[in-house]
Amino acid sequence: MSKYTNRAILSLLNMTNEMYKKNIEIRRITKTCTLLIMSGLSKYDINTEFVSKCIDSQNKDGGFIGNTDTIWNIKFLEFFPEYKNERFLALSWLKENNGDEPGFGRSKRDMHRIPVTGLALYLLPELANKENLEWLELAWISEKNSLTYKGAYTILALNNNSYSPIHQEDLIKETADWIVSQQSSDGGYGPWLNHPVGKNVYCTAVAILALISMNDDKYNDAIRKSYNYICNSQLKNGVWPYHEIEDGTAWGLFALSKAEQYLEGML
Repeated sequence: MSKYTNRAILSLLNMTNEMYKKNIEIRRITKTCTLLIMSGLSKYDINTEFVSKCIDSQNKDGGFIGNTDTIWNIKFLEFFPEYKNERFLALSWLKENNGDEPGFGRSKRDMHRIPVTGLALYLLPELANKENLEWLELAWISEKNSLTYKGAYTILALNNNSYSPIHQEDLIKETADWIVSQQSSDGGYGPWLNHPVGKNVYCTAVAILALISMNDDKYNDAIRKSYNYICNSQLKNGVWPYHEIEDGTAWGLFALSKAEQYLEGML
């Protein structure tokens, strides 16, 4: 691991312990811990009290506060097979009573959204089926070339489930090319090129992950530039400036870890 990933790991471990002491909502802790483990940290480095609190927060019907909380908690529990029954109940809750159309919103009553659906199908391939993958394809076609993170989540979900678009054959490649076109000269990403709020670690991270999932050398330069942007924009304490600090840092760490593996494989 590089000094950048090590810094981020140490900062996030400290943050999760502080959040737990302050009784911050568990989904912020489980999301951070999930991305830490996905970045290569051992599950044995995670405070076991976090797992207990996650289980204690589960409702009797199997769900948690909302869909996004449940998605992250299901992924978190994947690393702790002794809780497979609780995980199964959460998966069942997520699938049930989700509206008339495929896909997922932030809650059962929320409209179905590309970022939530893309995240769910990327993290939890067992949720994927022809109907919700096709829904995601059509939803992105209707909003095509709107927001970089929506395009990135679409690519991640479709590629992770080996889905070949039905309605637009070259959709995934065209979306990846569009994401590259939205990259700033220093490698960073915002919601779109020259967006008023500027670039940030979150948009850059999901863009890197999507381009890596293409497994195509044509995106190597864009991946390297974005990797350099994330390294250069990291603060000395290991975090990145983002409105929910552990969220941006956890995604930044995950993107760094995947980019480092990818770039090392090119040598």
